[in-house]
Amino acid sequence: MINIAIEQGEDRRDTIRQAVEQLGDEFIERCRNANQIFIKVNLVDHERYFACTHIDAVRGLIDVIRERSNTSILIGDAGYRGTKAAFSNFGYDHLGGEYSDITLVDLNDDEFVDGYTIKSDGSQNPIRRSKIATSPGFKISLSPMKTDAKTGASLTVQNWAIGTWIVPPRISASGQVWARWPWLDSEGEVAHHQSIAELFNQQKCHLGIVDGIMAMEGDGPVRGTRIDMGVVLAGFDPVAVDSAAATLMGIDPLGIGYLKACHEMGVGVADMTRINVPPMQMAQLRREFKRNIKSEI
Repeated sequence: MINIAIEQGEDRRDTIRQAVEQLGDEFIERCRNANQIFIKVNLVDHERYFACTHIDAVRGLIDVIRERSNTSILIGDAGYRGTKAAFSNFGYDHLGGEYSDITLVDLNDDEFVDGYTIKSDGSQNPIRRSKIATSPGFKISLSPMKTDAKTGASLTVQNWAIGTWIVPPRISASGQVWARWPWLDSEGEVAHHQSIAELFNQQKCHLGIVDGIMAMEGDGPVRGTRIDMGVVLAGFDPVAVDSAAATLMGIDPLGIGYLKACHEMGVGVADMTRINVPPMQMAQLRREFKRNIKSEI
């Protein structure tokens, strides 16, 4: 059975902290033994804080790390509408003055290593992956709980897989963007999900944390509406964490293509019968999230 931590609360920083503390000595040892810690946040849109990883979620995580470890911490993303603007708008720039040895990194500017996504015919499409995300260290994906019009749910696996893929910028109606969707959409829904799973398989993160204090339903992952869940999930199997989070959203995790693919590839567990969560607590927390019509799961 895969164990994950589930913590309820209204204070985001404190609830994240309590969920991470549930991970026990293994978390502390991983932090101490790592040459660096990379926290992959979701900063998809610098004007929509509700769609992004809240600064207090990051603080709650770092609070626990810094109590027991002095390992250097990198915090980054390859934001769709620009990472640096999100760092500034959402207060990430203050973290360096609050904690020791904190570095903010814009993965859009990072060096790269080779990777690939999956085409509709099953062949490989060469792409570039962030070198930081593929370097040695303790890798954490800290993501909001959101619906996604194209994949069903945007959680820690998708945050890690898509947000460490480096693409050249392009000009859109709203300005400069770093878009992965043209490659994914052109190959169809099945290949889209397979690509997320394959990107995760090529380079996994070691810990997934879902911030569901204030979640997003409807037109996610950017323009959805708020739904108060008051819950945080964390665990060393991000696929299992996402599967439990999806269940709380009223979504069958094995109906989400990329989670099912990860499960079948053996890179995580998406079968809820193999995930150790309190059934009464899950039943009490479970909601039926509204989903965009584009989602076919």
